[in-house]
Amino acid sequence: MSVVRKVLVVDSTGATGNHVVRMLLERGDTNVVAVARSKEKLMGIVNPGGVNDEEIKNLDVKEATIANMAFEELMSLVKECSAVVSYLGHNMDWKGIYKDGYFVKETAEKITSVMPEKDCRFIMMGSDGVAHPDGKTDPKRSRLARGFLWLLRTLLPPLADQELAALHLYQHTLQNPSSTHEWTVVRPGDLVYLDDASIYPVKANRRDLYEIFDHPQGSLFGDNSTARSDVAHFLVDLVTMEENAYQETYNHKMPVIYNKKDDTAGKEL
Repeated sequence: MSVVRKVLVVDSTGATGNHVVRMLLERGDTNVVAVARSKEKLMGIVNPGGVNDEEIKNLDVKEATIANMAFEELMSLVKECSAVVSYLGHNMDWKGIYKDGYFVKETAEKITSVMPEKDCRFIMMGSDGVAHPDGKTDPKRSRLARGFLWLLRTLLPPLADQELAALHLYQHTLQNPSSTHEWTVVRPGDLVYLDDASIYPVKANRRDLYEIFDHPQGSLFGDNSTARSDVAHFLVDLVTMEENAYQETYNHKMPVIYNKKDDTAGKEL
């Protein structure tokens, strides 16, 4: 199969990111540039059978972090990419919560500053706890939910970090109406994981397992879950979607993804 696109994947060894890499490689029509802290870890995930790494086609691994990468180096990676996928998140330990700073927002700022002005999409994973910055797309939450989110935002920087990243993308579009930068923030519910055997090879009807909404549905407290692999599947759909369809449905949007009820048999992370 001929290669038709190049995609940069950030944090490719993460619990969601590794599925994006694997699904793009399974398609066979995409050159994947994967940024990973550990190439060895990524190859162990992508190549569990132990096949010679050199025989894995369409994969280029950059052992680094976006935060430590010079702008010139990042620009060279993004060059000729049709999409950049980022699903960075904080580790839920003391360092991840309180010491790592607002690196999700900083990564969004850094990547969008070097992205080509046209023909490149920035696809980012957030959460359904992050409200759309326009203040009107999402319905008003209950007083209890608003109070809980305020507490999380005040005490736990990761939520504020995701909100600031989404705000950066939204404000960039408002402040630069002539800009052709494309972006989408995907907001999943409570993240769960599934066994690989139920995911690969990816079946044509995988899309039937989840639903996409314009705004969060139900209560903030555990009403909806989303398999990480299905978030990845939707991210890959956004990356590979034909341009007109993408523009009409998801460009400059923050869709919410939930698994259909009783279709997710995972356990919460």
